[in-house]
Amino acid sequence: MASVVMSCASTAPVCMRCRKAGHMAKDCQSLPFLRLQSVAEERAQRQAQMAENEKRFEARKAENEKKFAEFESRKAARPTKEAEKLESDSTYTESTASSAGFVYEVDAAEVERHASMDKDVRKLAKVLRDICKLEECEHLETLQAAKVARKAEVESELESVLGLARARARHELRRERAS
Repeated sequence: MASVVMSCASTAPVCMRCRKAGHMAKDCQSLPFLRLQSVAEERAQRQAQMAENEKRFEARKAENEKKFAEFESRKAARPTKEAEKLESDSTYTESTASSAGFVYEVDAAEVERHASMDKDVRKLAKVLRDICKLEECEHLETLQAAKVARKAEVESELESVLGLARARARHELRRERAS
């Protein structure tokens, strides 16, 4: 087993200084053996390079902020031009006029009948009838008292659901008459 592992290992020499394959540290041509500068000089050079990079970054950042501010000002000016165009242009023409023709009127009693058949309307009407019956009682349990306390909420919900059901019923009846 050890012979298999040894045969799979790479036999090419690797430089310990530059970490490149194909030569040893004593034969390295990419990095010199001795330092060209002292540690303090290298540190000062790195810090100067970092300061220069920071200046370039700040300059790019300021330029980008300036461009973004110009873009935002142009963007803010755009909707006013569109609004002026919409105000000055008329979009009503003979070809864009309503082609629906006559709007069929529906009977209010028929609308009420259709609306009262709505599931949510019937459910809330039943809850409201139960609350009215409970109000007539003298002694109420806690859950019954909570139900009676909800009367105003149920009434307002019933009105909104009933209005929505009326609108749906009117729409359905007009559609039936149109076809």
